[in-house]
Amino acid sequence: MKVFLVEDSEMIRRRLRTLVGAIDGVLIVGEAEDSDAGLDGIAEAAADVAIVDLHLAKGSGLALLRELAERALPVVSIVVTNEPTPEYKHECLAAGAQYFFDKSNELELVRRTIRGIVEARG
Repeated sequence: MKVFLVEDSEMIRRRLRTLVGAIDGVLIVGEAEDSDAGLDGIAEAAADVAIVDLHLAKGSGLALLRELAERALPVVSIVVTNEPTPEYKHECLAAGAQYFFDKSNELELVRRTIRGIVEARG
């Protein structure tokens, strides 16, 4: 399963790369710090899963989610954010995200979720 990371923090990308990349059957196919590069990278890599932060170097994760939905790209979108408010969660899910996590304390849940997706796809 191909995973693409869209996160402006190198530290968080490194942590996600380590956590998610260690899952059997997962390949990290790219990374981006902004929404435009993320969108292009997800499409070019034909990623199965996109892990997206809401606040990016340029653009926003929410705009990226909306564009993924508009293009009907077949990608599972997982939002990770430091601002896990109910309002953001609602907006992200309405924009097409399938999962929403607090990156300050739920990265292990992200890993377990991705492992579950890998197992479900066989």
